[in-house]
Amino acid sequence: MALLDDVLKELPAYLGKFTHLLSQPAQLVHDHLQAEDSRAKLEQSIAFLLLSFTIALVLAVVFPEMTNPVQLASDDAGMAAHAFAAIRLLFELLGLSALAYLAAKVAGVKSGFQRFFGLICTACGVMLVIQVFAASLTNISLADPVTAKAWIQLEKGMATLKPLVEQNVLCATDASSGEVRPNAALGAQLQTQLTALQAIYMQATDRPLFKLAAGLQLLTGLILLIWSARLWAMYLKGHALSTGKLILATVLLVVFTGAGTLVYELVNAGRTMMDLYRHCG
Repeated sequence: MALLDDVLKELPAYLGKFTHLLSQPAQLVHDHLQAEDSRAKLEQSIAFLLLSFTIALVLAVVFPEMTNPVQLASDDAGMAAHAFAAIRLLFELLGLSALAYLAAKVAGVKSGFQRFFGLICTACGVMLVIQVFAASLTNISLADPVTAKAWIQLEKGMATLKPLVEQNVLCATDASSGEVRPNAALGAQLQTQLTALQAIYMQATDRPLFKLAAGLQLLTGLILLIWSARLWAMYLKGHALSTGKLILATVLLVVFTGAGTLVYELVNAGRTMMDLYRHCG
């Protein structure tokens, strides 16, 4: 496969850069703030992010997350879908970066957006690959046959549950009032199915290997959170901001990105609901 061949060719150089960025976050911030050509540095950062996306995609196929398996497409339509996903990821990142940069700017940061966005692209490339690796740790729990069999039952049960939810809740919404008027028979069937799946889920998750996998995934996420928080603090300190302004920038970061994420999720929810209602019709 051409995609896999391209990844293997780039992998040695990528791993060297990846480990350097992960182990020396201070150097990462310094390189972006002191770069003579910020535009060239930005282009390198975007290229690194897109390569990270490709490597993460391949890793997600080789070591799929237990709850969200990814299929690597082999046809042109599938590859186009992956390309559009990468472009969408980049635009989402651009929007969140703009909000984060606004928070830093209000706190007193003077450097341009190109340097900040380049730093964000590089950091997100590192975090994306690690997140996929953390997701793959869920497969540890499947070494337990009880969890593995229970999870297969859950997957099959969710496949039958989806149409029940659509017909009994989403498609039962009154067009004039917006109230849900569920079908009593479908409601009883839905409740029975939910109760059975809940029991299977509790059986699957109350196992030592499942708890170990969840703990390792949580630990990896915590390490990433600390690493990204250090990058943010180093970026602000690189502009000689006081502790008070650093706290102000962090508070504004949470507020701005939280509000932006909420609006974005509402837009996506509206589009998803329209698709579902068309399906109901």
